[in-house]
Amino acid sequence: MNFLELDIATLRNNISIIKRYTQTKLCLPVKANAYGHDLNIVVKNTKDLVDFYATACASEALEVYKNASTMPILIFGVIETCYLKELIDKEIRLSIHRFRDIQEIEYYAKQSSKKAKVHIFANTGMNMLGINSEHIVDVVEKIQRSKYIDLEGVYSHLACADEKDNFFNQIQIDRFIEIQKFVKSVDNQIMCHLANSYGCIGQNEISFDMVRPGILSYGFLPDFSVSKQLEAIKPVASLVTQIVKLIKLDKIFEVGYSISYVGKKDEYIAILPVGYGDGFPRALGNNGFVYIKDKYYPIVGRVNMDALAISLGCNEQNFKVGEKVELISNKPARLNSAKAIAKNLQTIEYDVIATLNQRIIRRET
Repeated sequence: MNFLELDIATLRNNISIIKRYTQTKLCLPVKANAYGHDLNIVVKNTKDLVDFYATACASEALEVYKNASTMPILIFGVIETCYLKELIDKEIRLSIHRFRDIQEIEYYAKQSSKKAKVHIFANTGMNMLGINSEHIVDVVEKIQRSKYIDLEGVYSHLACADEKDNFFNQIQIDRFIEIQKFVKSVDNQIMCHLANSYGCIGQNEISFDMVRPGILSYGFLPDFSVSKQLEAIKPVASLVTQIVKLIKLDKIFEVGYSISYVGKKDEYIAILPVGYGDGFPRALGNNGFVYIKDKYYPIVGRVNMDALAISLGCNEQNFKVGEKVELISNKPARLNSAKAIAKNLQTIEYDVIATLNQRIIRRET
């Protein structure tokens, strides 16, 4: 009844545009169920376009492996030791965040017939995970001496990439360039990658050996202006549902929990079977719109766990149970687009789409 519709042609076009623009390898992040879209659907439909996949954790990486066993897969996060042997056997790339990671990976790699492939996460200023810049030389040299670890890459992450002119971007870029110079002097084949979505289009000179456009691939452009070529990038997902009940207010005008909406006589109310239990924002109660037949209708009353109400006004009698309703639009200009909803709720687009859970069925269009 509730569907997140994924426009596969748009997804593929977005990735193709980014590849043409950056002119380098592309690693597609599919963490958090491909930013709420659908990991399996996204991987199945992009294997011929991307060079790497990236996930946040081991369980996600193993799910990608089921669909793309021959593709390089990188895990961004710290990895639980119970997964290490299986990940090494499957040649899934591991991130180095701590000195102890080297010892743990070596231990499990000894039990495998394959060397562990790793990428060092260099902390250039995000200050959450990674090896601090001053320790990179020691970590690289230690890995180079290991019989059981293959250093495939070194990467970092921009803290302020969505703010194109933030001075801290250049500080991090400069720090990473110094790391890159050292790494390439050790082995020119070691990959260096820094740019996330807005890094690779806001600071094109930092493409290095690979870019990691996550939210950009799924169609969300930054607030700063971009080149004409990138303007063709469009959102992939739209959330749709249907009317399950129609009510004409006659004697009782109150709607929903806490009676936060009081309607008018002869006003039509439609009930939709979606709520915050599906990941739809509760804050849109009395504060958002849906789209039906080329017209906006307000969400009225509180968003329940499993349902919400919309007002069709007093003159709308041309609706029926089963009528399709667009909750989140993939048209950026609409009032119910993910970007508009995020702005309304003072959050980011990730928070609107990535929190939609498995009660909502994903389907390709």
